[in-house]
Amino acid sequence: MAKGKRKGAGGTAQSFTVLNGRHELAVRRLTATAERVEVEYRITPALPERWRDNPDGSLDAAGPPVFFSVEGVDDLGREYLDGGGAFGTDPEGGFTEGSLSLEPGPAPEARSLTLTLMLTCGDEQSTHQLTMPL
Repeated sequence: MAKGKRKGAGGTAQSFTVLNGRHELAVRRLTATAERVEVEYRITPALPERWRDNPDGSLDAAGPPVFFSVEGVDDLGREYLDGGGAFGTDPEGGFTEGSLSLEPGPAPEARSLTLTLMLTCGDEQSTHQLTMPL
């Protein structure tokens, strides 16, 4: 592990059902640096694709809009705000995988982080809280 990084959750994912029980969200890993906290996740089955490519290179809306955000509070009471993220669907279409970041990075004394994950897909919304070690 590079100097200045802390990993929480090891390889142990925390999972729960989302979007009216149609998907499972697994928070796979938490990585903290002095600048940010990165949350890696997988959603199974894959979320619907938002856009479809046309032969002329243009895009058409194909599915509902999807929004995924995260906020956090550590065991010292310090708040963390969503810093953006990235995601993609596996080539076989079986899952959506990605990461979200929170800013700023945690204080060295912080030992755990309570995350509030908010996932919206069209008209459906799921909000979940979980605590992970830093």
